[in-house]
Amino acid sequence: MDKTFQSTEKPMVALFADFRGFSHMFEVLPAQKVYKFTNRYFQTASEIIGRYRGTLDNIIGDGLLAIWGKDRMVEKAPFYAVRSALEMRMALLRQNIQYKWEFHFPLEIGVGVSMGEALHCMVGCMVGPSEKPFDTMFGKPVIFASRLADKAKNNQIYIDTPVAESITRYAKLQKLPKTTIRGFKGTFSIYKVEGMVDFHRKNNEQRKSSSIRFVVPEITAIVFKESGVRKPAILRNLSSSGAGIEIVQKDNAPVRENDEISLDLKRFEFPNLSALDGKIVQVNTISEESEEERCLSQVGISFHNIEPDKRRVLERFNIA
Repeated sequence: MDKTFQSTEKPMVALFADFRGFSHMFEVLPAQKVYKFTNRYFQTASEIIGRYRGTLDNIIGDGLLAIWGKDRMVEKAPFYAVRSALEMRMALLRQNIQYKWEFHFPLEIGVGVSMGEALHCMVGCMVGPSEKPFDTMFGKPVIFASRLADKAKNNQIYIDTPVAESITRYAKLQKLPKTTIRGFKGTFSIYKVEGMVDFHRKNNEQRKSSSIRFVVPEITAIVFKESGVRKPAILRNLSSSGAGIEIVQKDNAPVRENDEISLDLKRFEFPNLSALDGKIVQVNTISEESEEERCLSQVGISFHNIEPDKRRVLERFNIA
């Protein structure tokens, strides 16, 4: 067997993400259903990573490794990586509320992002008449991202200091107490990503919106006043005038325009603001019912009778 090995040291950003609760799925669901769910998610994650100029390097059981800098390091690689992590989290939240589970145990994801120098390794192994190339990145950022993902619980996204310093203008970050990282000596400063500035595409480039708004995908709930039904929903945007959410439609509990609702905001810990009353003003179907998934709709909510102090809170947080 003849082997050739080539390596080049270059800057890179590594994103590592893995599921929480994946093993439990095999205990309560047929393997075929587990495969359909995870395959659907990995396909979506791959599309997100590619859209933000990354490379899906590997899928490892219930996790994945994405890399920025494999071919060449793009200028906004740390921003693209963290934005990918936010959208990957959004995709899992969406799939959790849409999928037809026999048991209610929504999966969670932990994500770690790290930046630094690494080896771009290319190994060609000659076995008989065929050659099987092996092409990957090897170094501290890959391992560090994996360790950060291990620490990230409840759909959190953890990043290291170099990534934080690169995106601080574009993100809401919470600096966590210094901590040890398995396999590394000493303690390290790490950061939790709470949101990112909203960017829009124009001519295939990223440009900042005219007003600073932060992307903070979260599961929340709306309560329908007439029936008392409480439904999980993904909060997409929130302002002093209303909100946009994604929600599952069901035949026995349809979502209709003019329904009076209350939006539960307790998990956001806004000061003096735990819920807002309003009504549904728009319902757009964005997916069809399938064997595995329920119909998903985008719902527009208009708030009414908001006190001045609550309005000021919403204007300050301005979530997109």
